[in-house]
Amino acid sequence: MSKRVRTNVVKEEPTEKDVSLINKVLKTKHRLKCKNHKQKEFANLITDKEIVISAGPAGVGKSYVAIARAIELIQNKTNQHDTLIIVKPAVEAGEKLGYMPGDMREKMEPHVASSLDIIDKIMGKPARVQLEDADVIKVEPLGFLRGKTIDNSIVIVEEVQNMSPEQVKTLLTRIGSHSKYVLSGDLDQSDKYRNVNDSGLYDAMNRHKNISEIGFFEFTNDDIVRNKIIGKILLNYETSTNNVPKPPKPPKPRIIRESGSKQKNKLLRKLKIYFKRNFNF
Repeated sequence: MSKRVRTNVVKEEPTEKDVSLINKVLKTKHRLKCKNHKQKEFANLITDKEIVISAGPAGVGKSYVAIARAIELIQNKTNQHDTLIIVKPAVEAGEKLGYMPGDMREKMEPHVASSLDIIDKIMGKPARVQLEDADVIKVEPLGFLRGKTIDNSIVIVEEVQNMSPEQVKTLLTRIGSHSKYVLSGDLDQSDKYRNVNDSGLYDAMNRHKNISEIGFFEFTNDDIVRNKIIGKILLNYETSTNNVPKPPKPPKPRIIRESGSKQKNKLLRKLKIYFKRNFNF
């Protein structure tokens, strides 16, 4: 009877992450091309900091720069980021969509569609679907992050102005080893808070300024790159005296008061009718 020989197997720690799947799907290395100096500063901050919290109006490129830099980083084999996670609060923009059919990923589709569109523009939809199937790209509902530890990932969180301070706290405390967070939103467009100062974005931008590992960035209307008319439109919404005519007030209903004699004659006619019907008067 042969004896089983036990050998000590030493597992070597990898010095570089395995990016063969990513490189197989993405034939070429993606390179972010910034459209202005502010986008470049924002992209560099994402590279340098563990957490970046940004605010700015629509059209400045917050989402595009964050996602494009994240794709660059997961393609880079010298760091430990190997997963891109998209997180958005499931808040509807002024409309109630009702019950959404499907599994959790399908229910989140309307909320993360804008982020997926950006990924599709960068790498193409077939590549994105392949990386989703391989769990390199993930869509995570905000409410399902409680209790998780997020390691080796880049987490893109958008529409943070629609998150509560408690939700942002839960999200930030999920960060694990070799992970990076990019939170962004627009303090002038909240679908949840009438006073945006109550939102998680405003709270986080003011609460954590004493932490050196967190970077903060703000865009203005001057940084809009999507279409310059957006800046003019936003300016009109910010200006209270922009010659918008007020709707006319409806006219007050006229109350016609009858004279005393008319009221007296009506009463007499009613009495005559009553006595005639009941007493053959």
